[in-house]
Amino acid sequence: MGQVSAPSGHLVRVAIRSPRRLFRDTLAVCLSGQPEFTVVGHVSDDAALLGLCDLCGPDLVVYDAGAGVGEALRALRMLRTRFVRLRLIVIYDRLTPADLSGSRQVGVDTLIPCSHGLDALLMLLHQHVDALRSGVAVPVPGGLTTQEREIITLTAAGHPVSRIAELLITTPFAVENCKRRIYQKLAVTSQSHAIARAITLGLVNRAPLPRPRVYAAGGLTLAVLCGPDVPARYDVAVALLAQHIPFVTDGGNGGEGLDLWDHAGSGTVPVILVDPDAEAWQRLGDARVPIMVVTTRPMSRGETLDVLGRGAVAIVAAERIGEALVPALTLAAAGHLTIDPAAANWLIAAAGTHAGEADGGLPELTIREGDILRSIAAGHSVRQTARSLGIAEKTVENTQARLFRKLGARNRAGALATAHALGLLELLDP
Repeated sequence: MGQVSAPSGHLVRVAIRSPRRLFRDTLAVCLSGQPEFTVVGHVSDDAALLGLCDLCGPDLVVYDAGAGVGEALRALRMLRTRFVRLRLIVIYDRLTPADLSGSRQVGVDTLIPCSHGLDALLMLLHQHVDALRSGVAVPVPGGLTTQEREIITLTAAGHPVSRIAELLITTPFAVENCKRRIYQKLAVTSQSHAIARAITLGLVNRAPLPRPRVYAAGGLTLAVLCGPDVPARYDVAVALLAQHIPFVTDGGNGGEGLDLWDHAGSGTVPVILVDPDAEAWQRLGDARVPIMVVTTRPMSRGETLDVLGRGAVAIVAAERIGEALVPALTLAAAGHLTIDPAAANWLIAAAGTHAGEADGGLPELTIREGDILRSIAAGHSVRQTARSLGIAEKTVENTQARLFRKLGARNRAGALATAHALGLLELLDP
């Protein structure tokens, strides 16, 4: 049987299951900024979710069922059987009376339609916190300990045993023993396979991105709103106020540079530019801050590329301010790129056309490179890969070297982490 609820003062452990990669990443980023929660992992399918729950014992699962709530009931019933006190929140696109009845029988705690948006989901998650903290937490039998998770994360980052021991203030012998326990719990026999398994379960992610600047008084992101006095700027202000996000409005002061409030604390201040002109970009100067552009008219390809070239990490159409501004701001402040669908379609097509070229977007892997990456993810050695593909070990090594260059990695662990961050591993699934 599974864990009981987290006690008062402890972080509520959340697992996310969704076949939609962008949804998983967005929700994980949002929850990482909430002091009550910690995301133990995020996965794409039911088998990985069960494995993640066995290892990490989350208090709460956010399950994205899409249009197939009925198809998800078997996995949800298995979760409820194994983890009696686990909270189940199911997100759906459509819900039939049969789906509703089945969900009640399984014991789903909350059903929420996708149309309610991210803010409604976060509100529901917060409502579960007090109930989850009413019990006493116990370790999950057979699960990963905090130290084991730290060691697998540091191993995936490429640190040798001696360096891990220094960072955790322990001995290399203790780290080696811990790694053996990790291999046993993950049911693997090698370091590369352990890393691949941890990545699949969402236990290991890329290095943390820079945190946005924090406003000392309220603990919320401080934004700077710039642009002409037009209805769109008013709509942006309303959206920020509705989410209690502190902001300052900068209307322009001739040739003076933009005051980015360096005295507000450490980090960076997200800047929201409404219909920016040449003067607005000039006032921004070479400041390295997250920039969001709100546009009141369709942008041409040339204009979009110019805005991205100036450092913008988000483009939002004025008519979508109410629904898209705050989620895009959250992602932009964490270093993610968010582009309005009208501009994204041709941009993605262009990236696909030039993939693999210098500065051309996502790397394009050959069939052989894909085979090598899939073999690395399975934990195979160079010799095992050569045998399974029927090629020479030297060919594997040469192809692997080209793969590393494309992914900007120095070793197999780095290649796996980068491929996971870019979604390439999911593209290779048979």
